[in-house]
Amino acid sequence: MRIPCLVRTGLATLALATLPISLAHSQDDTFAIAPQQVVTLGGGDGDSFAVEQISRQDNAVTVLLRPMGEGCTFRFPVTVGRSVQLRADTPGGQSLLCKATLQPITEDGTASFGAECSEEPVSRERKCPADGDTAAIETYPQQ
Repeated sequence: MRIPCLVRTGLATLALATLPISLAHSQDDTFAIAPQQVVTLGGGDGDSFAVEQISRQDNAVTVLLRPMGEGCTFRFPVTVGRSVQLRADTPGGQSLLCKATLQPITEDGTASFGAECSEEPVSRERKCPADGDTAAIETYPQQ
């Protein structure tokens, strides 16, 4: 079953260090994100991501992903047509698994993603590496 997605966006300082500050409903399940904005799908807690860099030449963006409730951030490239898989919750506590697929890059300085969410149980398993592991790019203190 396809669930309409809510998208929260907000300007971030130090990549994903701050929480998203506004809530908007994505009518067509497509949303644009500018560099250094944070997006969380759903209306509750969930994985957050930001676009660090947009490369029109390479048809790619560099994504920063912060797993829900954790303090590390992962950096990886996403090319047009590829997706970022995200865990999300609705305000009512329903678990969603969402795909945010990068759309063709435009000239306006933002990256557009098509969002598709389905009602599925999601893992609450920690995604960040154990202390001392360097798989994540940076670790922030829990707030």
